[in-house]
Amino acid sequence: MNLWQVREENFDPKLINTQETIYSIGNGYFGTRGVFEEGFPESRVATLLYGVFDSVPIGKEELANVPDWTPIRLFVNGERFRLDRGKLLDYQRVLDMTTATLTRTLRWESPNGLRLKLETERFASLDNEHAGVIKYNLTIEEAPTSSECDVMLMASINTAVGNENLMHWETADQGHEGKISWLSSVTHKTQVELVQSMSFTTPSTAFQTELFSSDNAPAIRLQGKLKVGETLTTEKLVLMYTSRDGDNPRGRALQQHKDLLSGGEQTMPYDALHKSHVAKWAEYWEVADVIIEGDEKAQWGTRFSVYQLRISSTPNDSRYSIAAKGLTGFGYKGHIFHDTEIFMLPFFIYVFPEIARNLLLYRYNLLAGAREKAQQGGFEGAQYPWESTLDGREATPDVIIHPESHELIPVLNGHIELHITSSVAHAFADYWRVTGDDQFMVDYGAEVLLSTATFWGSRAEFHQESNDYQIRDVIGPDEYHEHVNNNAFTNYMARLNLQTALNILDWLKKNNAAKAQELIKQLNLNDQRLDHWRDVIARMHIPQNPDTKLFEQFDSFFKLGRLDREKYEPRTESYQGILGMKAIQDLQIVKQADVLMLLTVIKEQFDRQTKQVNWDYYYPITDHDYGSSLTPALHAILGSELGLTDVAYSLFMKGALVDLENLRGNTPEGIHDACAGAVWQAVVFGFAGLTVHDDGYVTKPAWPKNWTRIKFNFSYQGQRQHIDLRRDQ
Repeated sequence: MNLWQVREENFDPKLINTQETIYSIGNGYFGTRGVFEEGFPESRVATLLYGVFDSVPIGKEELANVPDWTPIRLFVNGERFRLDRGKLLDYQRVLDMTTATLTRTLRWESPNGLRLKLETERFASLDNEHAGVIKYNLTIEEAPTSSECDVMLMASINTAVGNENLMHWETADQGHEGKISWLSSVTHKTQVELVQSMSFTTPSTAFQTELFSSDNAPAIRLQGKLKVGETLTTEKLVLMYTSRDGDNPRGRALQQHKDLLSGGEQTMPYDALHKSHVAKWAEYWEVADVIIEGDEKAQWGTRFSVYQLRISSTPNDSRYSIAAKGLTGFGYKGHIFHDTEIFMLPFFIYVFPEIARNLLLYRYNLLAGAREKAQQGGFEGAQYPWESTLDGREATPDVIIHPESHELIPVLNGHIELHITSSVAHAFADYWRVTGDDQFMVDYGAEVLLSTATFWGSRAEFHQESNDYQIRDVIGPDEYHEHVNNNAFTNYMARLNLQTALNILDWLKKNNAAKAQELIKQLNLNDQRLDHWRDVIARMHIPQNPDTKLFEQFDSFFKLGRLDREKYEPRTESYQGILGMKAIQDLQIVKQADVLMLLTVIKEQFDRQTKQVNWDYYYPITDHDYGSSLTPALHAILGSELGLTDVAYSLFMKGALVDLENLRGNTPEGIHDACAGAVWQAVVFGFAGLTVHDDGYVTKPAWPKNWTRIKFNFSYQGQRQHIDLRRDQ
């Protein structure tokens, strides 16, 4: 088993959409699903650009699937090569994660007995993020009637693609300059212009080149004769620039394209571009790789997760963040959730703080939208939307069709799932704690922390009869239960947000008095408001038994009925899908870590007894298989700390293989990027036991069976640290 590769040796048409997700390539600027150049029926073709949205009727807007840059159609002696016809003699596809290069080698026999060999390579350049490149090698192995064949290759940009039948782009203009064809498209509503320039070249002098204009598929045709036994090499280069990149995207695309072909019209740019691309990935892996010895499958799944985190992020743009499915599929429309801050951001904070900084700037830049949302609800400060895109306003749809039960259901998350606000605040504080980036806290973080604290100060309601502050009518992380009061995670994290804001204000007064006074004036942080915060902190209702230390997930959770889970086994869907939205509300069954997420995200605040008693209660009633994909790997961190290593390992592998083995049946919708982040956390914070303190860090390994080594890097206070743990034999 090559632990740097994802490989398939057979082609199964029933798995086409799953495999397209798994074999995605990307560089953060764009991601392209692993579709075939020749196409295939029912393929979910998609290339998604970072932050390029268009409007939709439900859910505000979605990442707009751009005209497909990958098509290359092949005709030999008039027969078209396609895998749904003829006979596939041999097949292999490999995603090499070392170089982020997708290769495919196959042998095919046509209905008329022609045999050919095809070798393709594809990558999205990490060195030049606007470039997508394909090398396409054709060999005629047998031709029944002649020793020489007529070959036609048609490389195109296909505009006839959409987001599940919704078309977002209209062709605005097209043309040719020398051997370069270009297409300009504009999104219907948001008016983003995209220019794609294309060249299709070969060193063979036996092939003629012709460029075609088309509203649907502008193309470049190579046509000539190829002898049996000979190989034709071609290269397709496409550059993509949008109006989000600056003025004159057409001029920028064409000029760079000409520069890349500057050796002449027959220049083959693939090798030079691939060399620089590979070098950039080598730099990434030198820092990001996590080495696990003694368990090949765990190593493989972890590397795949770390690969996915990079192809969905960029250090060059802070106007957008990482979506739940990254740039690999249509799931969740490219919207941003708290998945980024809680599950993915820790990887970047600890390994690539420069990318983490951009992801946090996305939230800072959208403070105006968060303030608007708070005001619309009758509150003060900044309340972050449950789902967001580019303007910071709420993007959660009001109603959807449930994917399992097919019920038409109202979506309340955008109205009452509040805890994302404290998750964002926690992420800013965590970044500062780990990196020591004081200037970032002064310039950006303090305002976010104080603005979100202002929201919580106004959202918490004082109840005279109980002499405490409560946060009522919410959805906690466990989304099976709606309209609950005093969710433990929500209340505890809100209180922490308030306390952290007070601490930051004190720090600012000592270290940058001018900025402190600026924010005090801007945010109206008078003594009365700050005293109110302190009162909320002191009297926030936290549903926890002080004697047993058991948290109640929310008020009256313990009064709900227990679910006889054995009655529904075996199953292939969630309990919510089986029982329906209404019935699940009355049962103690948890979609994803809620109380246990609290004990994991801020684990330093709780003692072992608290963690153990809550694990004993909540772990058995959580749906680890078909609840949330976020659940297993995050539970693995807490399980490791409690010495439940076998259980933690089992959960970890459910996360590490969630897409590689399509464990939940929804991989066709896109990679579970938050799960990828949780997998990294499970290894580093769970099995390696890394904990960062104000005065340094420690590791406390919990070794799964057969694991003999855990090696990784992380950054602490601006210095790279190298951890190499080896198990005593």
